[in-house]
Amino acid sequence: MTLHFLNMQNRYYLQQIIGLLLSSLFLIMIYPKIDLDKSLIAPYFDVASHRFLLKHHAFLEQFMHLTLKRVMIIVALSALLMAFKNSFSVPKPHNFLARVKRFFASPYFFVFIGMVVSTSTVAFLKSINVHGCPSDLIPYGGHLPLLSLFEHLPSGVEAGHCFPGGHASGGFALMAFYYAFRDSQPKFASVMLVVAILMGFSMGWAQMMRGEHFLSHNLWSAWVVWLVLFVLYFLKKQIEKN
Repeated sequence: MTLHFLNMQNRYYLQQIIGLLLSSLFLIMIYPKIDLDKSLIAPYFDVASHRFLLKHHAFLEQFMHLTLKRVMIIVALSALLMAFKNSFSVPKPHNFLARVKRFFASPYFFVFIGMVVSTSTVAFLKSINVHGCPSDLIPYGGHLPLLSLFEHLPSGVEAGHCFPGGHASGGFALMAFYYAFRDSQPKFASVMLVVAILMGFSMGWAQMMRGEHFLSHNLWSAWVVWLVLFVLYFLKKQIEKN
């Protein structure tokens, strides 16, 4: 039984790695040629006024952006609280070190760490990236050039710091629930995987409507979050084995 589980686990790792590699190849080699980025945000750009009319729309800006960002932070902190509650507010074990060990092994602690590390990784990549947001680009009334994926920033031009999509990463980070519970509660994990994908793309699409991101920004955000969470899950399983 144990050997069978290990084989299943290794097959799962292989499936994840293949999925990450194939999706990265798609994003690097195929997606840029499809040119969906421009066509998908075209309906939200007003050619006459040369601006995105929904940039400061109350629902998109206040709820879809600011409120949902706070909700994701609350979810992460709530997961940390649940990990603490399940480890320190129950009668057993009495040993403090055993409680600490259970705290770090809690699936809710993994959710917290996963959400923080994955979104922080996206934020870091965004801070060092040269690509600008659509509304900052010359074709859309801005002042920055539109660059291809690996194109270097022209001399004397400021970096855009808008890639990958930071806001969407908060929704995609809910995938931490999937990795945290896939072994113990697979049905719940699957539901949360769907919720994470829907939330990530909903939050990302709202930003597209505001002229704040292209679809490619959100797709890469999803990929980075997926990669980070898978690596954390893999490390967690290795620690548990030892």
